[in-house]
Amino acid sequence: MPNSSHQPSHSGLRSAIRLMIDLRLAYAVVSTGLILVGFFWNNLEGFSLRYVILIVGIFFANVFMFVVNDFYDAPHDFEDPSKRTRNLFCSADTEKLGKRVLYASLGLSILLGAIISPQILVIIALLNFLAFSYSAPPIKLRNRMGWDWIFVFIWKGLIIAASFIYFFGQDLSAFNSFMVGSLVVVMLYSLIAQMDNQIRDFHVDRTTNSNHSVQWLGHEYSSVLRRILLVLFFGISLIFCYLMHLYITVMLILLNSSLFFIVNPRKHNDVLEFCTIWVVVLFMEHFSSSFSFAQQLLFSVWVVAMGGIALIHMKRIDLFADRAGA
Repeated sequence: MPNSSHQPSHSGLRSAIRLMIDLRLAYAVVSTGLILVGFFWNNLEGFSLRYVILIVGIFFANVFMFVVNDFYDAPHDFEDPSKRTRNLFCSADTEKLGKRVLYASLGLSILLGAIISPQILVIIALLNFLAFSYSAPPIKLRNRMGWDWIFVFIWKGLIIAASFIYFFGQDLSAFNSFMVGSLVVVMLYSLIAQMDNQIRDFHVDRTTNSNHSVQWLGHEYSSVLRRILLVLFFGISLIFCYLMHLYITVMLILLNSSLFFIVNPRKHNDVLEFCTIWVVVLFMEHFSSSFSFAQQLLFSVWVVAMGGIALIHMKRIDLFADRAGA
């Protein structure tokens, strides 16, 4: 385990917002997005503590995934100025806080899963084991060619399986067309996001002898493969949603994909972040025919709210800034 107690302080006291950003809590919220769909689906007719516990439990499992990765990456992140500032385990001032979050997220996710049911406990335990295996030596799947991508598929697959079984009452053995199509869409998106991170950190990872899939393919070939997968992702998503009569999602996909042609090319990774909105809308729209009036109303408000958040995010990251100089 890394020991950063000898390392100089660099961060000082962090604001609550800065701390949440450094812990990637926003990513944990997004990763729990499909579970939130189930919350809307089941809880408008009355409050259910079980669903709240499940949402919080899987949220903490997602937090553990990011924090345990920072824990084992601390020695390498310390050599990179930007990562050193973000990683709590790179400073003596915040190392203890990081460990508290690490152990608390692991313990709470297991405890809350056990409260729900043995099946959910198994799923959350598997999520935590995968997170540990992804980052911790000697397994460290993130540095094993192919396994870093397989990890992403298994992680998302477990969350989707929990959503279908627990929230939508679906029989996975049926494996209907919506299950197949939505699984392909989510898996493609997850793979592209993983490749984005690996391509972005390509030169830093090379200095730390990382051996993940992008390092093996090389920066140029990985970038070409990413562009091919991106075209497939939007194309398959459009066709799938059109055939399933998910016209709200089709419109959102067209809006999202059009941004690639009008923003600064350096902002393309930010454009991909908007996919999380319509991926969740995809699930909600599919089940909306069975919504009560209250659920229909909430679905409409949710779509409008997500649109507003998207506009705020576009302004915050200056999505259209300096295109001429790109």
